[in-house]
Amino acid sequence: MFLWVLTSGCSGPEPGLEPREEAPAQSAPPTPSPLEPDSDADSEPEGKTSTPVIEQPPPPKDSAVPTGEVDVFGTSILYPSAPGGRTWAAKWNENPRTLSNPQTDPLDSEFHVRGSHQKLEIPGNGLARSWGDIVRLYIGTWGLSWLNIELTVYEMRVAEQDDAPGTAGFEFQTRTRDGHRGDDNRLNHRGLDKRCDGHAYSYALRFDGRVVLQKELKHPFYTSQITTQLWEGQPLPSDQWVGIKVITYNLPGDAVKLELWVDLTDGESGGHWEKVHEYIDAGGWSIDEEEAASCKIAPDHRITTPQPFVVIRNDGVREQWLKKLTIREIQPPPQ
Repeated sequence: MFLWVLTSGCSGPEPGLEPREEAPAQSAPPTPSPLEPDSDADSEPEGKTSTPVIEQPPPPKDSAVPTGEVDVFGTSILYPSAPGGRTWAAKWNENPRTLSNPQTDPLDSEFHVRGSHQKLEIPGNGLARSWGDIVRLYIGTWGLSWLNIELTVYEMRVAEQDDAPGTAGFEFQTRTRDGHRGDDNRLNHRGLDKRCDGHAYSYALRFDGRVVLQKELKHPFYTSQITTQLWEGQPLPSDQWVGIKVITYNLPGDAVKLELWVDLTDGESGGHWEKVHEYIDAGGWSIDEEEAASCKIAPDHRITTPQPFVVIRNDGVREQWLKKLTIREIQPPPQ
């Protein structure tokens, strides 16, 4: 069982940052986002599952084999970078600014804020402070895509809104497009319901202590949840940096591997990374047959092709911090 360990010197935001009282003045001109804001319908995927929750024990403790490489923030790399593959890193070390939804960062055309009543304050010291009813950070751009990736970020839970849903937590979506709106009546580039673009592999560290893996194939229709309990069933603590790696890669036979790793050392010596959840989507992980047919896919369709966006999300956030955010395309391990 994975035990939560508080490490000295890494709790609370860095000195010199005061608790948020109101949204700071914006220091960079707003840049409209090419993506439309997500709707409230996407804020609570639970209850949309077509099959029951499947609970399983955490995988055996599996520490990363050092590659000898680190990313631009000095964090250890678990899987080697793909030759010629895409990389992206947050540009939060200078130019203080505050982004609102829907807005693209004026200093980074691949970083989009597009939730609901959401703001992201970037003080210019490598950190970002987030809050909002529906928090959605999209990373990517049309015309480019992500396939096999390793996302790395350190996040800190501080406070939630009084009405925050039970699904609140550190959440991520990989291999997705721009279709996560419940009120969308448009057609996509293939002439299908635009919500067919709302597909994704979903990862979450819930604040209630659960770790959840799930698949969405048409918004808002999800597969069963593959869940496990960590930290002996206790909630995820506040005021503690949690390093997270979200990894998605293809396997032979049109299967897809999902992995979630955690570091609790605040990146000491690149981080001590342990795998806390995994799942192989090899078929049978399905949504409603009729909804799948409307998108011209099988009910257990596996998302094996490159897609333009990776999403970081949460709901009902009063205050949350992020740092050291990177995405790399990786070489899958040999099978």
